Amino acid sequence: MNKKIKIRIYSLASFLITLLFVASCSTDTETLNVQKLKTYDAQYYANLRAFHASDHEISYAYYEGWSPVEGVSGYKDPASWGERMVGLPDSLDIVNLWMGVPSNDSTKCDTLGTTYAPIAYADMKFCQNTKGMKFVMHADASNYNHKFTVDGKAYDMSSDRSDACMAAYAKWIANTANEPGLDGVDLDYEGWGANDLVRVVKELSKYFGPKSPNPKTLLIVDFFGGSAPAECDPYCNYFVDQAYSNQGGSAHTISGLSTNKLVFCETFGVFYATGGQILNYAKWEPSTGRKGGCGAYFLGRNYYSTSGIPYNEFRQAIQIMNPAINK
Repeated sequence: MNKKIKIRIYSLASFLITLLFVASCSTDTETLNVQKLKTYDAQYYANLRAFHASDHEISYAYYEGWSPVEGVSGYKDPASWGERMVGLPDSLDIVNLWMGVPSNDSTKCDTLGTTYAPIAYADMKFCQNTKGMKFVMHADASNYNHKFTVDGKAYDMSSDRSDACMAAYAKWIANTANEPGLDGVDLDYEGWGANDLVRVVKELSKYFGPKSPNPKTLLIVDFFGGSAPAECDPYCNYFVDQAYSNQGGSAHTISGLSTNKLVFCETFGVFYATGGQILNYAKWEPSTGRKGGCGAYFLGRNYYSTSGIPYNEFRQAIQIMNPAINK
């Protein structure tokens, strides 16, 4: 090999080594766009609000992903869209705030049943005002351990179940739901006596539901096992049957309750990978008329669907009840 050829070989080797050195020393951060979020125009949101306001079989979900971990101070700053209300399916009609009521006013969280969660609160307001979704407080009617203060007077339901106490409890619920501007309330009926539920429902109907001064607000009763008394029917918009299929639940008519108010909920705690019976609940219809809709307990668990599509089975259920129109 002559000297000229050797020089060319060495020069090429030096050039490659220099390139590798420069590349390894680069400290510039390159943005990795993992998922590009879709953007929508004003007409899309107008159509979405019109859909939510229309008469249709609704979708309903208990959602807890926004809330901070129990026992941890401060509010959650979510890194995943599975923990954001704005990441929920746009066509979801009603959200049951299962793990508390988000508020952006920390000064009222001690006196009301709200949680200081400014990020979740902002998301909720966007979903309400721009998308037309509705949010309800999850109120408890499963035990008599409630202690609360209304108009400066303290109440203890464990020892006081008078009409005055029941009226005060309804007012406390209304105050808690109205402070952050919720759309209504859902009473979880799984332990109270029927007469006590009826008393509180009638009191709550002064604030929410079809008999209230604002009939666009929502008054809902959900139950597992024994259903709500028929006397509640005129005062409520919907009755949510926790028809968990792994516990023998099913879609069916209920004596004394309007079938077009019945919403059947599946649990994704056991069947979240496949959706359990939610698609069958979406397909089910009574012999006459229609059902109120269907929904899911702990919808956040369906975000990680085995299909790879967030909330896939829940979205399919919505499509079964309300097929998209392609023009």
